[in-house]
Amino acid sequence: MSAVLSPHTLRTEYADNPLGIDEPRPRFSWLLRSDGGSGESSESGQRAFTQTSYQVIVSSDLPGLEAGRGDVWDSGRVESSGTGQVEYDGAPLRPATGYVWSVRVWDGAGGASDWAAPAAFETGLLSSEDWGGAVWVRHPAATGTDGPAPSPLLRKTFQLPPGDIVRARLYACGLGFGEFHLDGERVGRAVLDPAPTNYEATVLYSTHDVTPQLRAGASSSEHVLAVALGRGRYSDPTPNVWYWQRAPWWDDPKLLAHLVVSYADGRVERVVSDLSWRAVDGPTRVDSLYAGEVYDAAKARRGWTATGFDDGDWSDVVAATPPRGVLRSQQVEPIEVIGELEPVGLAEPRPGVHVYDLGQQLAGWARLRVVGPAGTRLRIRYGERLLDDGTVDIRQVHIDGDMQTDTFVLSGEGYETFEPRFSYKGFQYVQVDGHPGRPDIDDLRAQVVHTAVASTGEFETDNRLVNRIHTATRWAVLNNLHGVPTDTPVFEKNGWTGDAHLTANVAAYNFHMPRIYTKWLQDWVDAQLPSGEFPPIVPTSGWGYHGDPDAGITGPIPAWDVAYAEIPWVMYQHYGDERILARHYDGQRRYLDHLVDGYLRDDVVLVGLGDWLPPGVHGMPPEGPGVYETAYTLRFVELLGQIGRVLGRQGDLAGYDELAGRIRAGFDRAFFDAAAGIYHGERPTDYRQSVNVVALAFGLVPEERYGAVLDRLVADIHERDDHLDTGVIGTKFLLPLLTRHGMVDLAFRVATRLTYPGYGFWMEQGATALYEHWHAGSRSRNHHFFGHVDQWFIEDLAGLTPAEPGFARVRVRPSPPSELGRARAALDTVRGRVATSWERRGDGVAVTVELPPGVTGEVHVPGAGVQECGPGSHTFES
Repeated sequence: MSAVLSPHTLRTEYADNPLGIDEPRPRFSWLLRSDGGSGESSESGQRAFTQTSYQVIVSSDLPGLEAGRGDVWDSGRVESSGTGQVEYDGAPLRPATGYVWSVRVWDGAGGASDWAAPAAFETGLLSSEDWGGAVWVRHPAATGTDGPAPSPLLRKTFQLPPGDIVRARLYACGLGFGEFHLDGERVGRAVLDPAPTNYEATVLYSTHDVTPQLRAGASSSEHVLAVALGRGRYSDPTPNVWYWQRAPWWDDPKLLAHLVVSYADGRVERVVSDLSWRAVDGPTRVDSLYAGEVYDAAKARRGWTATGFDDGDWSDVVAATPPRGVLRSQQVEPIEVIGELEPVGLAEPRPGVHVYDLGQQLAGWARLRVVGPAGTRLRIRYGERLLDDGTVDIRQVHIDGDMQTDTFVLSGEGYETFEPRFSYKGFQYVQVDGHPGRPDIDDLRAQVVHTAVASTGEFETDNRLVNRIHTATRWAVLNNLHGVPTDTPVFEKNGWTGDAHLTANVAAYNFHMPRIYTKWLQDWVDAQLPSGEFPPIVPTSGWGYHGDPDAGITGPIPAWDVAYAEIPWVMYQHYGDERILARHYDGQRRYLDHLVDGYLRDDVVLVGLGDWLPPGVHGMPPEGPGVYETAYTLRFVELLGQIGRVLGRQGDLAGYDELAGRIRAGFDRAFFDAAAGIYHGERPTDYRQSVNVVALAFGLVPEERYGAVLDRLVADIHERDDHLDTGVIGTKFLLPLLTRHGMVDLAFRVATRLTYPGYGFWMEQGATALYEHWHAGSRSRNHHFFGHVDQWFIEDLAGLTPAEPGFARVRVRPSPPSELGRARAALDTVRGRVATSWERRGDGVAVTVELPPGVTGEVHVPGAGVQECGPGSHTFES
């Protein structure tokens, strides 16, 4: 009997046909498609649209797979409705080996599907012995008293015997960044590669399929592998407040490479990095992730990446000291040039100074085309805003010297094109000083650059302002994804932990985040001290640990450190990823022990940053951090309890419950003002919204006084003409709190106020991403940590959330404000596409839900109760 379901879109470790897998037990997933009928008319019909079992086979070759043989692993028929997180359980996988796999499923009516179209995965180099004798090499010219050496160029010519090449893989790591070429052609699309890590603990290498390039040149026996190296986080030369210039791993750029060429007759040829390579200083004379680059076109080595180039005046490379970190395969999406923007304006605020306006805050760089005399020096400065005189504003206190400034020295050989290679910038405006001719708006194009995560979410309403805030939030998240989630692409480029967890759900609703979060959580492992302590930026050069006198960190920051529990929990909720919970549970417990044993005093925590950046404040709130850090200590405890239940760690649960009870009692003792009937911080202030928002939202207010505390909060909002007075923590919980107590119209007014402070106010200033501060003069206009408003848009306005981990069950509970006529959200989940929309019809609301096979829905129709539904499209009206 044929099934009405068929599996498709097979993925391994969240990726399509990935290369370089170094996970010993990779996981498989698939989506389901219905092949007939709607499945809506009866309970038995809906059962047919539910997977009841599956069989996965893994084979060493495609013919065996197509014959239904799993010579590597055959799961057998497994009774399960799960379509993901299926862990390989066969013999140990071999290094640098390709495998193919497929799956078939059985539905609730007993029918079996055909085998799905095959998928593939390939293992990476699983041990140091797999590198074929490759050694780390570098240019012999090292950094000295005169400053850092230029970006080096390295190349190796080699011969390959004739024959039918069936596969060629390049395994390579250039530190800090490597840009690779084979026979004159760029290898892959990655830029700023590999992603940053704590190089004392982890060093990432990339795997490239170069089979087409070598096949194209197979008629020639000579080939060349060429590499340009940049500094990146590994050896940034610019003094900065986070010590990157003196990180414990700091060293000159270096290379490790291994090219493996396989022939149809079984022969294997290898080309590795060794002392036979040649090197020279490149035209990039200076490169700094913060400061920018200096490029001298006269020193370019034209044709150096291709065969036939004479490198006789180049030097032999020398052996480099290997980094201490463990080599791991880079399994996060690479950073890529994602798109291109044209300027919307060009101005000349003073003679010889030209400013291009891109009309959008972005991260990346500009590509400039220009003609002029040899030796002409162009200064290219990037910024998010302009000074009063119309020039780019790049004032800062974070590094020594200019920031985000490139210098391009012309060769004088006709039209020349420049774009940086080893740094990225955050900007809307590009200022060019010293242009030798008359610039044209078509001379410059902005390159949009970030980690290449797929877009998986959609949200839209009939309100233009709401849509603008949503779009600005998406830009802000993407502009801060460069191998790690960062806080600003301009000033810091650091992985601030609080920023990341505050918008983790937003990122997961909008983009495919499991791979970058998996990578970043390994960075947390590398950052944790044996005591359990974390720094507030991950990775770190060593900056930010307790007692650091320059950083001013006096203890843990639970409201930031909680990211180490929040993000695994987000991954579990969105992707059903239980393994990520298991892998980090012990580290989470170690941190909690460190926090409780060292900093919980009278059952509260009074160290940290608190509700950062409320209106009118440039840092910590005046009431102090205690309310927020204590609340997030409770949140950490409660999350560990939830994770412990999932993992079956029953013996830990009583301890969590006891500790949570202590913290609740301590919070009430320390922060409740019985005379005023409100909560306050440890420092005396007038009424503070965020204190009371957090007390309510975290369930810290006893039932008998809950209504009075909520009423006082609402009164304060009204006293402020329906404006918020909250920082990054209070704002996250304010709008959902009001909405879930029947005040969605008030929440909507707060979210859309066009006057200070509020999101609408930012849009009135022309914002195209999100600001860091509420005021118009915000330091950064490309921040995401206030982007949790988008979570409220999706979960409350559209009403879409996972009711069970991995969206096996969906909850739709829209809260339509009177000022909206419709709203829609759609998500590409690990179970398939889920969508919901509502619109007003007369005096009621019609809610439409679309669910893929295997997913059920719980639909709360405003004014008409709760409805249950299965796969397909359903509309309910009130």
